[in-house]
Amino acid sequence: MMVLGGVIAFWAFLAMGLGNIRAFPEIPQHGRLVVHGPYRWVRHPMYTSLLLLTLAWMIDQPLPFRMVLWVGLVVTLWIKLGYEEQLLLARFPSYKEYRMRTKRIIPFLF
Repeated sequence: MMVLGGVIAFWAFLAMGLGNIRAFPEIPQHGRLVVHGPYRWVRHPMYTSLLLLTLAWMIDQPLPFRMVLWVGLVVTLWIKLGYEEQLLLARFPSYKEYRMRTKRIIPFLF
């Protein structure tokens, strides 16, 4: 699970380009809508990779505080994802169509 999460993260970074990576949801002036690489199947592959990596960490030693941290991460990313999608819809007219053909985090499911 950790290897898969790492591979997805690396692939997403390559597809996005390091100049477009941001910790907070914002779209750079020179930003472009990326729809290739892992973005072909999910709109937020970096979130997918982070959730996989931290889920593996939590499952390795399922301690209560790890479970709480993981659930907190899920909630935080869910809120961030919603805000980020609003920004993308406002900036890129083609994002609406892209949203209709891709899943948020899990390919073919969600």
